[in-house]
Amino acid sequence: MARLISKEYEDDISIFAYDIEVEDNHNYYANGVLVHNCKNPTSQQGKAFLKMQADTMIAMTGTPLMNNPLDLFIILKWLGYERHAFYQYKKHYCVFGGFGGYEITGYKNLSELQDQLNQIMLRRRKEDVLDLPEKTYINEFVEMTPKQEQIYKEVTAAIKANIDQIKMANNPLAELIRMRQATGYTGILSSTVAESAKLDRMEELVDEVVGNGKKVVIFSNWTQMTDIIATRLKRKYKGVVITGQTADVERQVNVNHFQNNPDCKYIIGTIGAMGTGLTLTAGTVEIFLDEPWNMALKEQCVDRCHRISQNENITIYTIMCKDTIDERIHQIVENKGLLADTIVDGVITKNKEELLEFLLS
Repeated sequence: MARLISKEYEDDISIFAYDIEVEDNHNYYANGVLVHNCKNPTSQQGKAFLKMQADTMIAMTGTPLMNNPLDLFIILKWLGYERHAFYQYKKHYCVFGGFGGYEITGYKNLSELQDQLNQIMLRRRKEDVLDLPEKTYINEFVEMTPKQEQIYKEVTAAIKANIDQIKMANNPLAELIRMRQATGYTGILSSTVAESAKLDRMEELVDEVVGNGKKVVIFSNWTQMTDIIATRLKRKYKGVVITGQTADVERQVNVNHFQNNPDCKYIIGTIGAMGTGLTLTAGTVEIFLDEPWNMALKEQCVDRCHRISQNENITIYTIMCKDTIDERIHQIVENKGLLADTIVDGVITKNKEELLEFLLS
């Protein structure tokens, strides 16, 4: 028997239950584990996780599918619903093609996977169980300055000239970071040109937010960006920063300062360090200077403000440079979000070479 234990949900939550039947004086207990950090069954973490067993097993996560249907293998395998090895699982749900026929080019049998999830999953979305304010998403497109555009073109040309080597890299997408940095702030790549249309627009937005008596939360993937954001904003306003280099004690101090001090107008953080586990409901506007690679991570960031105790509507800005890799990544993030919604609530179908061509187009 599966029994819903909590009446409050900080984030969307899915509980995949196996053999649950525990009752003692109307108190319900279950052994459970959060599984959203265990997506790869071939990693040491994934292998160790699959070895864990208990009389009662529950897999809990707000993001059961972050990138593609392969993310669900560990959940189904650990709970005993998937009897096959990872290789057979991929053969059943993936379409192969590309060089040598080994590249995953698409997915199949997704309705079958969805039916299986519906039978074993207890899912509650925030909008179903909480009366939270509305979220408004705004995509801001900015024109790069001439010098910034020139640096972007030079970086793109250099990458295209070495595309064959990049295709052979273990993580070819990491090779494209310089393009993303060029759209963010040229000072990361150049000692003579320090310009950013994104940062200029961000400052305008922050001025509007503070002028309206509100607070703002700003995200980026890289500390190099958070550093320059802080340098710009501290000329006008007081605020705090949280990155991977911020100690745990200092992190909570910064959160408390943002939440409780009316003079603290902004909090800046990397997606990795500030995107989960924090409550930032003092903020009503969020700004993304760049995006993570999937919608689930972005939504986790958004939910730092959009959660219990938030009484005001939330506005989320995503700032992108027109006709650059920013727009391509945004399309990928949207596509992954649609795929997750389709399978879980109701991907990229390119192989590696096609994906690189799309990002560089």
